[in-house]
Amino acid sequence: MTGPRAENADAGPTSPAAFGLSDTVRVAAVLRAEAENAPDFAAAARAVVRRLRDGFAAGGRPMSAELYTVDEGGSPVLVAAAGDPRTGGAPATAPPGERFPVVPSPGALAFGGPLAGGRAFWIVLPSSAALPAETARSMAVSVRAGLLAHGPAEDRAEALEDYAELLEHTSRVEGAALEDAAGRAGAELELGDSLQAIGQRLTAQLDIDTLVQDATDAATRGTGAGFGAFFYNLIDEFGESYTLYTLSGVPKEAFDGFPMPRKTAVFAPTFNGSGIVRSDDITQDPRYGRNEPHHGMPEGHLPVRSYLAVPVITPITREVLGGFFFAHPEPGRFTARHEQVAAGIASYTAIALDNARMFARHRSMATELARSMLPVVPDIPGLRIVSRYLPASAGAEVGGDWFDVIELPGGRTAFVIGDVVGRGVPAAAVMGQMRTAIRSYALLDLPPSDVLHNVSQLARSTPGAKFITCLYAVHDPIDDTLTYANAGHLPAVLIAADGSTRQIAEALGMPLGVGEQYPQEQTPFPPGMRLVLYTDGLVESRERELGVGIDALLAELAALPGAGDVGAACDELIGRLTGGRHDDDVALLYVEHQGANRRVASMALLPEVPLEAVHEFVAGRMARWGLADVADRAVKVASELVSNAMRHASAPLTLRLFHDGARLTVDVADRTGALPHILASGGIEHDGLRMIDAAAARWGTRTTPNGKVVWAELTTR
Repeated sequence: MTGPRAENADAGPTSPAAFGLSDTVRVAAVLRAEAENAPDFAAAARAVVRRLRDGFAAGGRPMSAELYTVDEGGSPVLVAAAGDPRTGGAPATAPPGERFPVVPSPGALAFGGPLAGGRAFWIVLPSSAALPAETARSMAVSVRAGLLAHGPAEDRAEALEDYAELLEHTSRVEGAALEDAAGRAGAELELGDSLQAIGQRLTAQLDIDTLVQDATDAATRGTGAGFGAFFYNLIDEFGESYTLYTLSGVPKEAFDGFPMPRKTAVFAPTFNGSGIVRSDDITQDPRYGRNEPHHGMPEGHLPVRSYLAVPVITPITREVLGGFFFAHPEPGRFTARHEQVAAGIASYTAIALDNARMFARHRSMATELARSMLPVVPDIPGLRIVSRYLPASAGAEVGGDWFDVIELPGGRTAFVIGDVVGRGVPAAAVMGQMRTAIRSYALLDLPPSDVLHNVSQLARSTPGAKFITCLYAVHDPIDDTLTYANAGHLPAVLIAADGSTRQIAEALGMPLGVGEQYPQEQTPFPPGMRLVLYTDGLVESRERELGVGIDALLAELAALPGAGDVGAACDELIGRLTGGRHDDDVALLYVEHQGANRRVASMALLPEVPLEAVHEFVAGRMARWGLADVADRAVKVASELVSNAMRHASAPLTLRLFHDGARLTVDVADRTGALPHILASGGIEHDGLRMIDAAAARWGTRTTPNGKVVWAELTTR
């Protein structure tokens, strides 16, 4: 206890500033001992008042203490006094029926008890002592036991019996108080631990749907509610706020037919964040039933008597994120402790929900940024293409993975897969530049080796371009080949018609910005064959090495069906390889050569072949393919291409025709590297090419390992 003490702290009374049960027992023992150890009654009275004077200090100065005896007639006699008398003497009368009365006296507090022979005693202290009544009675019992130690034996025995009862009563009360305090402390500790555990679980959760359900379940259990609901606010992509809810204790279908609660008099404090609402019987609340159209619970609503509602408010911005609502069909079920539990969970939920919403916004922006940089895969006749891009399961920053599908002249298609090491806006910026550069060089109709060489040179001067991998492959439907080059990327996989797999483009070149030369290779890619390109997020993780992951991928691809819903099959493949969670972005490109609606014809052009034979060949194919509408233009274009090649190039020459259902491509391959081109002035350096330019939708040239190809396209529909 606190407050001034006597010189001997173990022997004197305690300051009246704070009295507990232990102080009461101690003071009672000290006063009894002082009186009992005195040589006679008068000395005992003096010892008691001195101890009381020294034990209680008012304003740092000793106060007075007086002891009176009262005879049978009620006349008080001052037996002993200590300090400066400031009291009004003993009370004239005592409350009837009380053995140890405590009564106010003018400017003083008086307490006392019976003595031998019908007498009584009173102890009078200044009113500033302000002793608790229970403590004053305990002092009276103790002083009486000490004073009667100098009286008759029968009176002494009675006094000791009263003293023993005092100790027993005090001990019983003290024990109950200790048990109650221990119970409250244990309950508070248990509540604190429980809330901390709930808070740790909630604040570690970033998935909003899981978070709100966990929070609602925990709060409903903690309050003992019949059922609980959490109405929470979210912001859509247009910045508009909308409200969702989750339930605990009852199926969600139980509330499907009811509208969202409005800010009525009962609900407004929660939705406005102005305070907690707790009611033993909400149906008796004057705010209940005032609002149309229901004037109470809607028809079919679960019964609600006990009601508890707690707002969920962010601690920093004080934004109201929603509110918890708990109900029970019986009245009086929610206590202050339940309110404390709900408020604690609401506080943790506010922090967790704020974090989850922020994470969701950042992740959405990052994902949209990444997706906006990915292409719209074109519909290529004769090819079935499936693409997948999955951002990393963890983290809110965009990655550097990308893929591309580029339509090239002559019905050819370029397939690209790449990865910029790192995450965030810098990686996305580099990825965007690399993808644009590859697309630009590809549309110049450069071979794969030249595309990667040029992009590598660009990467060296691109800020932040530290480690970039890329695999570039071109499919030519005329000769059913796949020509590819690789800049440090993982190998591609070819799947034959019988399901066997083979890796291609292994270890062909260094990453972009590091390597110089990127040798290209060619492999057959006939109808029925499939190509798979992917990034390392599909096969590598913290729990699995890259080689093990590639082996698992090859096994999955060997069993991948070539018919049916290939997109769903690719999704399942990704799910099995990643376990539904991947630390890095995943990009996958699946290409199947179906060969439908593709017509190809070629003619070797020896020096002695006359142009009439070329005309017959082209006209015959146009008739066979049902392309009479473009036959004349096709013959004219073929004649000019062959004539120019015979005049300016060296044999052997090859004339090729390719029709994919929408375009007819006519090209001539030769062994000369010089390329005809459009002049800077806008003219064309060969007369024959000017005629081709007028007849065709577009034309161009490209180099090959053995020479060049001059091509022209005609639209057929």
